[in-house]
Order: sequence, then C-alpha cells, then structure tokens
Amino acid sequence: MEKRLERLESSHDHILRHHLGYKELGLTFVLALLVFTSITLALREFNSLSGVEGFLGLSAEKANTLLQIINKNPELANSLQHDELTATQSQSTRTELSLKWPLEKQPSLQNIEYSQHKHGIELNAKLGDPVISIADGKVLYSGNAINSYGNLILVQHTNDIISVYGNNYSNYVQEGDHVKKGQLIAAVGEGDGKQARLYFEIRFQGKAQDPFLYFK
Repeated sequence: MEKRLERLESSHDHILRHHLGYKELGLTFVLALLVFTSITLALREFNSLSGVEGFLGLSAEKANTLLQIINKNPELANSLQHDELTATQSQSTRTELSLKWPLEKQPSLQNIEYSQHKHGIELNAKLGDPVISIADGKVLYSGNAINSYGNLILVQHTNDIISVYGNNYSNYVQEGDHVKKGQLIAAVGEGDGKQARLYFEIRFQGKAQDPFLYFK
C-alpha cells in the first residue's frame, strides 16, 4: 500500500509540473482507485485518519497526503466516488440476488479458470451439457457475430445485471425471449483448444464483475 501511494504521489506531481492531458490523468485515476476505496471504507469504519493506519498499513501522514491529492483534483474525486457508489450498489445487488449456477452440474473448483483474454470464467464441462439461465430475464442477444465468443447469449436480468454465456454448441433461445431462472438456454460447445467449456460472465451496469461474488 505504501508503494502504491508513493507512485500516486509521484504521478500527481508529474501531472502538475507538465500540465498533462486527460489521457495521462486517467492513468493516475486507475492507480488512485486501488487505494481510494479502501481508505474511504476505513474512514467510514473508524471515522478518523488515526484508524486508517491500522486498517491499511499506512501512516496517518501518508493517508492524509492521499486525501489531499484527491481533494485537489475534483475530477479525480468525482470519478472515484462514482466507482465507489457503483461498487456499493453491486454489493447490495449481490446480497439481494439468488442465482442458479449456469451449468446444471456445478463443476469442481479444479474445472474453473479465469479467462486470460476476456472478463469472465471458463467452466470445463462435457460437450452438449445443459446451460441454464441464472435468473429470470430477457434475451438481449443470441448469435455468433461477435468474434472469439462462438455461439453467444446475453440475458438482461433485474438490478442492472447481464449474464453472458459463450462457446455454446447450440443456442435454444432467441433475441427477445423471456427466460425463467433455471431454464435451458444452450448446450456447451468447444472453446479454445477444442476443449468443451462454457464461457460465463456477469456484468453490473455494463462493467464485468467477478462471477464468484454472486454465488454463495
């Protein structure tokens, strides 16, 4: 955490000296986001900078420096506050939802891999295994026009959730169809390397989420 903060301070000073544009400033936003949410949560928990030191492993001086950097950059503060709000809403949504696993047979953890080139997970299965909808929803897309996803299905659910099912052997639903939780929507096809697997992804308000956060 100390190293992240030092990099943030250095980036901030560089921006002030050279009057860099929004592209460079955006890189600083990303770095700041790694620590800002944790500090905000710490302040809520302890209601003082003194509590941040133990919570994050930062000295009060370092925590105060970071907050000063954020306060001097309204765009940075607004951006991070929006991301924090989205994260809070996402957590609330996860608490409210009860989802079905996208495969009828839940695989072991050894059969699950995070995708190296996308934003979801790869679920090893048998060719033709049933793929089911994780919740009630409406099919936004069913087709194979998107490169590297094979036969793909996108389902819009309540609470700004979209589920994504890729590498299907066959799609059993069409765009505009209403589906029920647990309804058969596809059959598992082959992914990269000719391995039978389902590509699965969850998006909240358009942003990819870790699917495991949504399953108990």
